[in-house]
Amino acid sequence: MIDQCGIADHEDGCLCDVIITAPVTIMPEVADLWMLQEVAEYFDYSIPWTPDKLLDLFERLLVLHDKWIDGGYAKSVNNNGSITGRLNQETHFQYWKRVKESVVDHYHSTNGTIADTIKSLGLTIDDYNTAVSYNRGRRSYTWDDVNAIVQDVQDGISLYKLCEKWGLSDRGAGKWYHENFRIKEESK
Repeated sequence: MIDQCGIADHEDGCLCDVIITAPVTIMPEVADLWMLQEVAEYFDYSIPWTPDKLLDLFERLLVLHDKWIDGGYAKSVNNNGSITGRLNQETHFQYWKRVKESVVDHYHSTNGTIADTIKSLGLTIDDYNTAVSYNRGRRSYTWDDVNAIVQDVQDGISLYKLCEKWGLSDRGAGKWYHENFRIKEESK
Protein backbone atom coordinates (compact mmCIF):
# COMPACT_ATOMS: atom_id res chain seq x y z
CA MET A 1 0.00 0.00 0.00
CA ILE A 2 1.30 3.46 -0.89
CA ASP A 3 1.21 6.04 1.91
CA GLN A 4 1.84 9.03 -0.31
CA CYS A 5 0.28 10.55 -3.39
CA GLY A 6 3.55 10.40 -5.30
CA ILE A 7 4.38 14.11 -5.31
CA ALA A 8 7.68 14.67 -3.54
CA ASP A 9 6.68 17.94 -1.83
CA HIS A 10 3.51 16.48 -0.25
CA GLU A 11 3.37 15.03 3.25
CA ASP A 12 3.01 11.32 3.99
CA GLY A 13 -0.62 10.33 3.92
CA CYS A 14 -1.59 12.95 1.33
CA LEU A 15 -4.71 11.88 -0.53
CA CYS A 16 -4.76 14.51 -3.27
CA ASP A 17 -4.68 11.80 -5.94
CA VAL A 18 -7.71 9.88 -4.60
CA ILE A 19 -10.67 9.95 -6.96
CA ILE A 20 -14.09 9.21 -5.50
CA THR A 21 -16.08 7.33 -8.11
CA ALA A 22 -19.29 6.74 -6.14
CA PRO A 23 -21.16 8.49 -3.32
CA VAL A 24 -19.65 7.78 0.07
CA THR A 25 -21.95 7.06 3.00
CA ILE A 26 -20.88 8.82 6.19
CA MET A 27 -21.20 6.33 9.04
CA PRO A 28 -19.67 7.83 12.21
CA GLU A 29 -19.78 5.87 15.42
CA VAL A 30 -21.06 8.47 17.87
CA ALA A 31 -20.22 6.34 20.90
CA ASP A 32 -16.50 6.79 20.22
CA LEU A 33 -16.27 10.51 20.96
CA TRP A 34 -16.49 12.21 24.36
CA MET A 35 -20.16 12.92 25.14
CA LEU A 36 -21.13 12.80 21.45
CA GLN A 37 -23.64 10.00 21.90
CA GLU A 38 -25.31 11.87 24.79
CA VAL A 39 -25.46 15.12 22.79
CA ALA A 40 -26.87 13.26 19.78
CA GLU A 41 -29.57 11.65 21.91
CA TYR A 42 -30.41 14.92 23.67
CA PHE A 43 -30.95 16.75 20.36
CA ASP A 44 -32.58 13.68 18.77
CA TYR A 45 -29.96 13.21 16.05
CA SER A 46 -29.71 9.78 14.49
CA ILE A 47 -29.02 7.89 11.28
CA PRO A 48 -29.28 8.73 8.46
CA TRP A 49 -26.51 11.27 8.90
CA THR A 50 -26.34 14.28 6.64
CA PRO A 51 -23.43 16.68 6.46
CA ASP A 52 -25.61 19.43 8.02
CA LYS A 53 -26.72 17.21 10.92
CA LEU A 54 -23.15 16.10 11.59
CA LEU A 55 -21.81 19.63 11.45
CA ASP A 56 -24.52 20.84 13.85
CA LEU A 57 -23.85 17.92 16.19
CA PHE A 58 -20.10 18.58 16.26
CA GLU A 59 -20.68 22.31 16.83
CA ARG A 60 -22.96 21.56 19.79
CA LEU A 61 -20.37 19.14 21.19
CA LEU A 62 -17.67 21.78 20.83
CA VAL A 63 -19.78 24.35 22.70
CA LEU A 64 -20.41 21.83 25.50
CA HIS A 65 -16.73 20.91 25.68
CA ASP A 66 -15.57 24.55 25.76
CA LYS A 67 -18.02 25.45 28.52
CA TRP A 68 -16.92 22.40 30.49
CA ILE A 69 -13.22 23.24 30.13
CA ASP A 70 -13.59 27.01 30.65
CA GLY A 71 -14.73 26.49 34.20
CA GLY A 72 -18.40 25.76 33.88
CA TYR A 73 -18.25 22.10 34.81
CA ALA A 74 -14.53 21.64 35.31
CA LYS A 75 -14.73 23.87 38.42
CA SER A 76 -18.14 22.50 39.19
CA VAL A 77 -20.26 23.60 42.06
CA ASN A 78 -23.84 22.33 42.00
CA ASN A 79 -26.82 24.67 41.77
CA ASN A 80 -27.36 24.19 45.49
CA GLY A 81 -23.81 25.43 46.15
CA SER A 82 -22.23 22.08 47.01
CA ILE A 83 -19.17 20.65 45.32
CA THR A 84 -19.79 17.60 43.18
CA GLY A 85 -17.76 14.45 43.65
CA ARG A 86 -14.86 13.66 41.40
CA LEU A 87 -15.69 14.42 37.80
CA ASN A 88 -15.29 11.89 35.00
CA GLN A 89 -11.56 11.26 34.42
CA GLU A 90 -10.61 13.73 37.17
CA THR A 91 -7.68 12.51 39.27
CA HIS A 92 -7.65 12.74 43.05
CA PHE A 93 -5.16 15.61 42.83
CA GLN A 94 -7.39 17.53 40.38
CA TYR A 95 -10.40 17.00 42.65
CA TRP A 96 -8.51 18.13 45.77
CA LYS A 97 -7.26 21.21 43.90
CA ARG A 98 -10.84 22.02 42.83
CA VAL A 99 -12.04 21.61 46.42
CA LYS A 100 -9.34 23.96 47.74
CA GLU A 101 -9.98 26.57 45.03
CA SER A 102 -13.72 26.46 45.74
CA VAL A 103 -13.19 26.84 49.48
CA VAL A 104 -10.91 29.86 49.01
CA ASP A 105 -13.21 31.50 46.44
CA HIS A 106 -16.31 31.03 48.58
CA TYR A 107 -14.59 32.03 51.81
CA HIS A 108 -13.40 35.33 50.37
CA SER A 109 -16.85 36.09 48.96
CA THR A 110 -18.69 35.57 52.28
CA ASN A 111 -18.42 36.83 55.85
CA GLY A 112 -18.62 33.44 57.57
CA THR A 113 -15.97 31.25 59.13
CA ILE A 114 -13.90 28.79 57.15
CA ALA A 115 -15.88 25.94 58.71
CA ASP A 116 -19.16 27.56 57.59
CA THR A 117 -17.76 27.90 54.08
CA ILE A 118 -16.68 24.26 53.95
CA LYS A 119 -20.04 23.06 55.23
CA SER A 120 -21.93 25.27 52.75
CA LEU A 121 -20.08 23.53 49.93
CA GLY A 122 -21.38 20.17 51.14
CA LEU A 123 -17.97 18.95 52.30
CA THR A 124 -17.23 17.00 55.45
CA ILE A 125 -14.29 17.87 57.64
CA ASP A 126 -12.61 14.68 56.40
CA ASP A 127 -13.07 15.75 52.74
CA TYR A 128 -11.51 19.09 53.56
CA ASN A 129 -8.59 17.63 55.58
CA THR A 130 -7.83 15.22 52.74
CA ALA A 131 -7.93 17.96 50.10
CA VAL A 132 -5.74 20.38 52.04
CA SER A 133 -3.14 17.76 52.93
CA TYR A 134 -3.33 15.90 49.58
CA ASN A 135 -4.21 12.86 51.70
CA ARG A 136 -0.91 13.06 53.58
CA GLY A 137 -2.19 14.75 56.73
CA ARG A 138 -0.53 13.77 59.98
CA ARG A 139 -3.70 14.43 61.93
CA SER A 140 -7.33 15.24 61.41
CA TYR A 141 -8.48 18.72 62.27
CA THR A 142 -11.90 19.56 63.69
CA TRP A 143 -14.15 22.42 62.59
CA ASP A 144 -12.84 24.46 65.52
CA ASP A 145 -9.25 23.65 64.54
CA VAL A 146 -9.62 24.90 60.96
CA ASN A 147 -11.30 28.09 62.21
CA ALA A 148 -8.41 28.60 64.66
CA ILE A 149 -5.77 27.92 61.98
CA VAL A 150 -7.28 30.56 59.69
CA GLN A 151 -7.60 32.98 62.61
CA ASP A 152 -3.90 32.44 63.49
CA VAL A 153 -2.95 33.19 59.89
CA GLN A 154 -5.09 36.32 59.83
CA ASP A 155 -3.54 37.41 63.15
CA GLY A 156 -0.14 37.36 61.44
CA ILE A 157 1.48 34.16 62.73
CA SER A 158 4.60 33.25 60.74
CA LEU A 159 4.53 30.21 58.47
CA TYR A 160 7.12 28.49 60.66
CA LYS A 161 5.14 29.05 63.88
CA LEU A 162 1.87 28.05 62.21
CA CYS A 163 3.36 24.76 61.05
CA GLU A 164 4.97 24.10 64.40
CA LYS A 165 1.79 24.88 66.36
CA TRP A 166 -0.57 22.85 64.17
CA GLY A 167 1.73 20.13 62.82
CA LEU A 168 1.38 21.32 59.22
CA SER A 169 3.83 20.92 56.38
CA ASP A 170 5.60 24.16 55.46
CA ARG A 171 5.46 23.13 51.79
CA GLY A 172 1.93 21.76 51.83
CA ALA A 173 -1.04 22.61 54.02
CA GLY A 174 0.76 25.26 56.09
CA LYS A 175 1.92 27.10 53.01
CA TRP A 176 -1.57 26.83 51.48
CA TYR A 177 -3.23 28.34 54.57
CA HIS A 178 -0.61 31.08 54.73
CA GLU A 179 -0.93 32.01 51.05
CA ASN A 180 -4.73 31.97 50.90
CA PHE A 181 -5.92 33.34 54.24
CA ARG A 182 -3.43 35.88 55.53
CA ILE A 183 -4.53 39.48 55.42
CA LYS A 184 -2.41 41.39 52.96
CA GLU A 185 -0.64 44.49 54.30
CA GLU A 186 -2.50 46.89 51.99
CA SER A 187 -5.90 45.60 53.19
CA LYS A 188 -5.18 45.85 56.96
